[in-house]
Amino acid sequence: MQLLRKIRRIALMTALITGLGPYTAPGQTRLAVPSYQNPGTSVWNGWAANGPAAVGIMVVSLNHGDDETYHASISDAITQAQTKGIYVLGYTYTNYGTRDPSVVRQKIDSLYENYLVDGIFFDETPTDCNAANPFQSNNFIYYQELTNYVRQKEVGARLTVLNPGTYSPSDCWMSITNILMNWENIGLSTYQSSYVDYPWVHKYPPERFWHVLLGVPQSGFQTALSLAQARNAGWVYISDSPNNAYNQLPVYWSAETSAITQQGVQAPYATSWPDSSSPSGTTLNGRVSFRWRAINGAVWQIFLDTDQNAQTGYRHANLSVGSEYMVQASSSGETHVYRYAGLGTDWNWTEVAANAQAAFPDPGINLVMFDRAALGATTSLNYQIESLDASYNLLYPSYVIPLSLNNTGFVYDILNHPQ
Repeated sequence: MQLLRKIRRIALMTALITGLGPYTAPGQTRLAVPSYQNPGTSVWNGWAANGPAAVGIMVVSLNHGDDETYHASISDAITQAQTKGIYVLGYTYTNYGTRDPSVVRQKIDSLYENYLVDGIFFDETPTDCNAANPFQSNNFIYYQELTNYVRQKEVGARLTVLNPGTYSPSDCWMSITNILMNWENIGLSTYQSSYVDYPWVHKYPPERFWHVLLGVPQSGFQTALSLAQARNAGWVYISDSPNNAYNQLPVYWSAETSAITQQGVQAPYATSWPDSSSPSGTTLNGRVSFRWRAINGAVWQIFLDTDQNAQTGYRHANLSVGSEYMVQASSSGETHVYRYAGLGTDWNWTEVAANAQAAFPDPGINLVMFDRAALGATTSLNYQIESLDASYNLLYPSYVIPLSLNNTGFVYDILNHPQ
């Protein structure tokens, strides 16, 4: 079991550090919970119950991170959440860079000695990384040394979150942390009017950002979620409670988890392989494959940006790529590859011979394959999947995802566990 968790952690770190931008399309969002109830309580279990299809991250905070005592029941509850596929982070606060780093390291050591955590959540992070720091030359060095300290721990258990709780005019923290909590505040109206959506945020994958919205009434939940997605937050937590949100379930928790699990395109995963020879000497065509979890939809269109230029090829308002090719697959298994023959916005496609196939290896899992030769001399591309209903109405888009066609290909799994 520990080996499996290490593999899972390594997969998470790979996904977090290999993303390429820009990422401007609303994509899959997951729930990350500031779960400050002790693991194993009814509230903790309520957060964890829906598993990784909804909840991807939880935080264990024992007496604000200062309880260094081992508790067997808490260890068991953490392990149960991890067994579901949820990442559990240990909590420690830094008092905006003024807490003695030797004390912070002691708390980190204690967390790793007592529990098999997947990383550390650093609370009370300052916004300004260049400001003077009482222990280092500036805040950046202070937090760089602490995050590096986490990365010296168990292989794969190195996920870090910094929480300034508000937006930053620069991306200074992004080089040293996996996830930045760049919003934590009360009120939907505050989020709508006060958040500054800096362009630099959209140069990173959404899974690098976490937004926490408190005091959001049930009538405003969907608006809050849609706005967080548009602002490139791949991790969210939304609660009706303005002051006690980290100790109780939101009143609309069922609707919140349902909205997350019903997203139409999840866990996009693609690769390619070159031509090869069979034992009999027959040449086997090189293939490209795309695999994803299809919560709903009757038709899926995979738009391929082979020149990696969003201003060329087919374009429409819901796409963040300019598509030179498109693969269309239906729930019946019918699959075709098309080359774009239009002027940018008209729907004009020419079919390409590609020996395209669709399969459904497990319930809810789609697999589409076709010959690499259909894409000519393409060596790398960006792609985006759209899920459509039977009338071809858009249900949900994926992120923009890079794929290399060289050798065995570049595989990119957007913070999802293998299905």
